[in-house]
Parts: sequence; structure tokens; C-alpha cells
Amino acid sequence: MMSRRQSLSGEGSRPRSPVCIWAGRLLWPLPALFAWLAQRWLAENPAFTETIHARYIFRWLSRPIAAATSLLPFSITELLAAAAVLFLPLLLLIWLIRLFRRPDRLNRAGRLLRRAAWTASLLYLVFMLLHGFNYARQPLAVMMDLPSEARPLEDLTDTTAWLIDQTVRLRESRAENEEGSFAYQVSRRDMLKKAADGYAAAAYDYPLLSGPNVRPKPVQLSHYWSYTGITGMYFPFLVEANVNIDTPPDQIMFTTLHEIAHLRGFAREDEANFLAFITGLYHPDADFTYAALLSASVHCLNAVYRLDPAQHAELASRLSDPVRRDLTARSLYWKQFEGPVQTASTKVNHAYLQANLQTDGVHSYGRMVDLVIAWHRQAADNGALAEWQDRLAAAGD
Repeated sequence: MMSRRQSLSGEGSRPRSPVCIWAGRLLWPLPALFAWLAQRWLAENPAFTETIHARYIFRWLSRPIAAATSLLPFSITELLAAAAVLFLPLLLLIWLIRLFRRPDRLNRAGRLLRRAAWTASLLYLVFMLLHGFNYARQPLAVMMDLPSEARPLEDLTDTTAWLIDQTVRLRESRAENEEGSFAYQVSRRDMLKKAADGYAAAAYDYPLLSGPNVRPKPVQLSHYWSYTGITGMYFPFLVEANVNIDTPPDQIMFTTLHEIAHLRGFAREDEANFLAFITGLYHPDADFTYAALLSASVHCLNAVYRLDPAQHAELASRLSDPVRRDLTARSLYWKQFEGPVQTASTKVNHAYLQANLQTDGVHSYGRMVDLVIAWHRQAADNGALAEWQDRLAAAGD
């Protein structure tokens, strides 16, 4: 503690040394540079990344944050984003006015820029610790013992046909709204709360999916968020899963399962989509199972279309009228939001994914199909597919 005598004489305050001053000016890139280089090194050593970072460091860092933010029922991410849009321009304007009134404006501006640079550099490091390094973990196919090999078109069409048949069968017993499309019978908040039940059920067969029950957050401005074409977002700094609740219910359910995968440390988009499919199959609520089957069917049908449009037409003919109504509801919903905002958002997301070693960019979402085919082939080979058909048939009763 500084005494009154010291404060009056000035003995308690020492000028910063030149070394400290120059360190503050020159060393700000180091945290970001370390994080960037570390991600590249970890990508070359996925076993180390899996063992040390994904299963220990990430969990140790993320779980206390997730537990704290999960206590609040609203999206903190949305609150911060809204506050930034409303207040940052005003605060910047006030700061600029005050700055230009001071004679030492250049020194003050330089100090602010250095602080901003340090903040950005440290935030990049935090981002990597809470999400970015997980892009470099072992592939999910390795951890789930799924055969990763080139598959003939026949395997894709067989998988797609099986998915469509299960989707059609399960759709027969789903509730509908007045337009005849799929409807969920509880509130959207209750829907989000129930999503993690699929992970708890799947964890019995896949222990790596276990984890604390963290609350996904509904975004209140979801309708306007849809102009970006985004259905969900994981915000690493708060370890918070945010879900667009304005979309059709099947997409809300699938998106929630997808975002929970990010909370559990699975950063790659194709793997998060596959985990949404798997945990949807295991989910005790058949509506979640239907949402997972429908999304997987759409992904696989799109893959078939790119390779063989004639086969696609044949497979699409297996879709029932109720399933077609659900797909039409999706299409009509998103058509109203088409425009430059959605195009720009897609480009930003593409650049973000490429920066995090996902060389396919937004097309990496489509690689979920490879994992679904591998799962289907494995289940067919070991006899589990018949058990799944019985389980899905029971879910539809």
C-alpha cells in the first residue's frame, strides 16, 4: 500500500522502463502468432491434440464457463451482439470527439490502438483454446471406428434409400400443423432443453459423447438472423450454443444437436452434422429422430444428385407426400430471406472455415455424407441395421 507521504512526494510512482514500453509496442502479435503456429503443429499431431487438448485442456477450460453461462436462460451472445450494434458506434464517436479536443491526440490514439491490438491477439488465443485447436483433433471416424475409405455410388444410393424409407415410416406418426407440415408439440424452449437427451443415450455406446448437460440458448431476434442463412452458432468465448428458433421445427432440433457437438469439443462442421444425426437416432423423443433422418436424407440426396441425377430422381420418388410437405415448408421459409446479406454471410463463413484448416470451406458440411455411409455400411455388416430398423419402427408406433 502506498503511504500518504509517498503519494505527495511522488516516490510511490515509478516511470515505466524503456524495455516495458517497447515490449508493449512490439510484442502484441505474440499470443496470436503462438496460437496460429500451435494450431498448425497440432494439425500434424492429431493424436497429441486428442489426448492432451481435446480431452483435458479444453474440458478443463470450457466446462466451468459453460456451467456459468448455462445458468441464464437467455443468449448472452445475442445480448452482447445487440449492445455492440447499438452502443459501439456511439462510444466510438464520443471517443473521437474527445480525442480531437486534446493536444496529445496522437499519443492517445496510439495507446488505444496498441490496447486494441493486444486485446485482439489475446482473444484469438482464447478462441483457439476454446474451439480452434479442436479442428486439429483426431478424425471422428477414427474415434468411432468407422471405416474411412472410398465408397462406390452403390453404397451412397443404398444408404440414401434406407434413410428415406425410415424417414417416411417415422413421418406417418408425427403431428402436423394446419398446413400439413411437421409440428412439435411443446415450446421451443422445452425443445432445446430436451436435445441433450440424445447425447446421454448415445454415450452408452460412444463414451466420447458424454458431457455435462449444458443449456442451448434460443435467439430472440432469430427471424432477422435468418437473413444471414445461419441456423445456429457456437460462441467459444462464452462456450454458448445459440439456436435460430424461427426456422421449421425439424431444423431447430437438428441444429441444436449440431451445436451441442461443438460444446462437446467437436469443431468440424461435417462431424457436428454427423453427431446430430447419430444422437438424433438415439434420442428418446421420436421427433428428434425424425429430424435427424430427414436432414441426413436431404444431405445424401444432394450428394446423389451431384453424381447421378437419374438415380436422384428415382430415390426422390420414394419420398411420401407428408415428407415432401416438410421439405416444401423448409424451402418456402428460406426463400423469403434470400438476398445479399445471406450471400455475404456465406462468404464470411467460407473464409472462416478455410482459416481453420477446413479446406472445403462451407462445402465441408457435405462431407457428413461420408460418415453416414460408413456408419450405414458398418451397421449392415455387423447386423446392427436390422436392430435399428426395429427400434425406429417402435419409435413410430
